[in-house]
Amino acid sequence: MKVRGAQSGISLIEVMVAVFVLAIGMLGMAGLQMASLRSNQSSYERSAAVLAAYTMIDRLRADITAARAGSYNLALPANSCTIPSGSTFPATQLAAWLTDLQTSMGSSACGGVTCTTGATATCVISVRWDDSRVRGGRTNQTFSIEARL
Repeated sequence: MKVRGAQSGISLIEVMVAVFVLAIGMLGMAGLQMASLRSNQSSYERSAAVLAAYTMIDRLRADITAARAGSYNLALPANSCTIPSGSTFPATQLAAWLTDLQTSMGSSACGGVTCTTGATATCVISVRWDDSRVRGGRTNQTFSIEARL
């Protein structure tokens, strides 16, 4: 009579349990990857808003006389963004700025400029965009910066 030794090899049930545990882990990793991508997009848009605001400050400083006279003033609208259509230099600069803003941050992005008049003008540049894709993000995320000209 032949005596059997200890079982060798892996049973099918053990393999299925291992594959199941591995699949659950992979699903968790995929969820983390999606959350990371959304957060990275939000971070990119915030950086683009800061860059757009500084770009507008540079445009204002390039035409400081018109900026101090209030020619660049453009209120940040509550809902939709209308790009100025004038032919003056400030209007074309604002239109180019808003077009670049919407190109880099989406069609819902908008900006506004409010400058005080006088020899020592201060300007507040505001940029608004939709940040609702991120968990807890707001539909109207706004970044504002104040600069003295």
